[in-house]
Amino acid sequence: MKKILIIEDEAIISFGYRLQLEQMGFEVMGTARSSEEAEAILKQDRPDVIIMDVYLKGDKNGLELAREIHRTDPIPVVFLTASTKPDIVEGIRAMKGCHYLLKPIDPDSLNNVLHRMLVAHG
Repeated sequence: MKKILIIEDEAIISFGYRLQLEQMGFEVMGTARSSEEAEAILKQDRPDVIIMDVYLKGDKNGLELAREIHRTDPIPVVFLTASTKPDIVEGIRAMKGCHYLLKPIDPDSLNNVLHRMLVAHG
């Protein structure tokens, strides 16, 4: 079973993602509400995919955290965001192994993106 880490600062949204992902057959290995919590989880275990909001609590936003993670491990990242700001969209597109979906998230679209990323990244 493929493991997913959810990084989302809103607990109710994170809980909704967890339910959807488990219904799709994924294992949610954990949830983090800040960049610091995410870094602590990543020191203990490696997910197959990370689902992350662009805006996080903590000292890093999602783009900064993804860049830091990718310096040592190219874990695929799916950003779930409401932002259509050009700098955010271009920042995501510029990172290899990253994709984004606009909120509200369609579960079928999320499932398709996750499966494509898992196939592309082994």
